[in-house]
Amino acid sequence: MRLIRPHEEVSSLRQVDFRRLWAKGFRALLFDLDNTLCLWRSGEFPRPTLTLLRRLLGQGFKIAVLTNARLPQDSPVRSTLAMLGVPLLERAKKPLPFGFRRALRILGAKPSEGVVIGDQLLTDVLGGRMAGLYTVLVPPLSSREARRTKVNRVLESLLGRRL
Repeated sequence: MRLIRPHEEVSSLRQVDFRRLWAKGFRALLFDLDNTLCLWRSGEFPRPTLTLLRRLLGQGFKIAVLTNARLPQDSPVRSTLAMLGVPLLERAKKPLPFGFRRALRILGAKPSEGVVIGDQLLTDVLGGRMAGLYTVLVPPLSSREARRTKVNRVLESLLGRRL
């Protein structure tokens, strides 16, 4: 059960205390994409999310985005992340730890410097913990999501998570 228990759970992405994370020595932020940074299949970031990413980069954080999905080549999310210099790791096979470790290598960070921020216990938290990372669970932005994610949500509720 420890592997699916996040180190922190917050009420929204805005409630993550990034200054405190920096003060604790965390330098690499590994974000989930769908329903964490943007709506599932929305194709673009909301303006506040884009502002947040720019602010975090300006504060010195290294950022990567992981998703189990494959984005279209012409996706605005893909081009926005490229413009920001933020690596996008598609088909990350979360919760397996390999994608998280690859993101850390790309960012030049150690597991002790990494934080996973995502909306799912069974992909983001489990994978992050298996990779030795600090984990922060946020609520999903929307109830609209992939079928397999809906199955995960049922499992999460059986494990005691309330949305």
